[in-house]
Amino acid sequence: MKNNPKIPESIIYKMWEEKRFNSNLSTNDGLSIEVIDCGTRNTDNAGPDYCHARIRIGNITFTGDVEIDTAHSDWKSHGHYLNQRYNKTILHVVLTDESSVHYVLTTNGRKVPTIELNKFLTEPINNNLPQDMTSVNEENEIVMPCSEINYLVERKEKLQYLKNLGLLRFRKKCEKNIERLKELVLFNELNFKEPKVYHNFHKEINSRTFNQQDFEDQTIWQQLLYEQIFEALGYSKNKEGMLKLSRAADVRFLKSINDLNAIRIESILFHISSLFPEVTEIADEETSAYMRISLDYWTEIKSKHDSGLLKNTDWHFFKLRPQNFPTIRIAAGARVVEKILNKDLLQKIASLIKQPIEQNKFINKLRNEIIVKGDGYWSSHYNFNKSTKSKLNYFIGLGRADEIIVNIILPVYSVYFELLNQKETAQKVLEVYINYYQKEGNNLVDNISESLGLKNEKSKSIYYQGMIELFRNYCIKDKCLECEIGKRVF
Repeated sequence: MKNNPKIPESIIYKMWEEKRFNSNLSTNDGLSIEVIDCGTRNTDNAGPDYCHARIRIGNITFTGDVEIDTAHSDWKSHGHYLNQRYNKTILHVVLTDESSVHYVLTTNGRKVPTIELNKFLTEPINNNLPQDMTSVNEENEIVMPCSEINYLVERKEKLQYLKNLGLLRFRKKCEKNIERLKELVLFNELNFKEPKVYHNFHKEINSRTFNQQDFEDQTIWQQLLYEQIFEALGYSKNKEGMLKLSRAADVRFLKSINDLNAIRIESILFHISSLFPEVTEIADEETSAYMRISLDYWTEIKSKHDSGLLKNTDWHFFKLRPQNFPTIRIAAGARVVEKILNKDLLQKIASLIKQPIEQNKFINKLRNEIIVKGDGYWSSHYNFNKSTKSKLNYFIGLGRADEIIVNIILPVYSVYFELLNQKETAQKVLEVYINYYQKEGNNLVDNISESLGLKNEKSKSIYYQGMIELFRNYCIKDKCLECEIGKRVF
């Protein structure tokens, strides 16, 4: 293997994602490794190959990025040691390690441990190389392996399976919400800020018994709603930055400030995000006036903020449509936060869910709570000092509102009513999810629905979500024989 370092990195990605290695891993200097979560493949942005990985190294669990290279020397030859985007890397994974040094260095001088994956593979890489190369060449295509033969399965059976997968996807989101709520309960009790690394923190959560009273504090629910909506507003490229921003400018901090409105929340968020530009960079008077107001306000209240600032490199503009720039997403988020803090959005939606009204009327009212119309400076600018050709009418339109309702609002409120022992209302939330119809689709669902011969059913959210679950957890992972459709046709 040492004599053949030209295995494509895409093959190593596949081995990493499928965990084709034994469990007793160790770094090149002997520290034990447990891969809790491989992370999410970074397909859009410059930077490390995987984000949001959770890896225990020694006795500490780290959350951060993973960079995969064919050889140890690639870290330097690819210029990673000069790139700030790699400063959050927690593990350097290489196929072969020709170096006597057991780590690499980031631009800030931090040592990142290296693991030579070839030592821990469950079988030689060449055993599956032809199949892997074929699979990698096809992975960018949205194609179901059974697309030519799944017509053999009855439509009714397909829909039942998709419904089950849609319910599974909903349940996963609910479970994730519960885990985050437990963290927020402990954060509030211990009165500390969001930790980057907290030794055995998850062990503390697992050993703790939670009861209904722990979840009655409205602040934790406001924070959960805030975080989830911000992450959704970031889309694929900026969801991490938006999530970090919602935690750096959390509800507890914002509640400590008097007389908040959307413009003041914007000021806070833009300064904490580090997207607020230097005054010397500004040319036009409208931008100058907006910035003076924003800067004056931040100067007045910044001493109250002690959670640290994000970095400019946390944000991505490359290959984004201007209306999806993080500046516009933050402006949209500021108005959502204002609703959460000043207009009691949490309880407003809870009350709406409890109302005995016809579902279509309920959904329209719910959409109106989430849709945000464009106004102010950001309705005519995509970035500081860069105006639009026409007014931006909506910061959050109908399509994005539907995505937020289905993926965030309904799972959050399902958990909310369940934990507060309001079982019937929790069941009502689930019924809304099962019967919800989304106004807009996406490319993945369009392709899967066509492959399954179910184009007319794709707008119903439970099938829509089931198709996403099917493709992401079965089709692209070659789990055809674990799929109820695949079992019938292969």
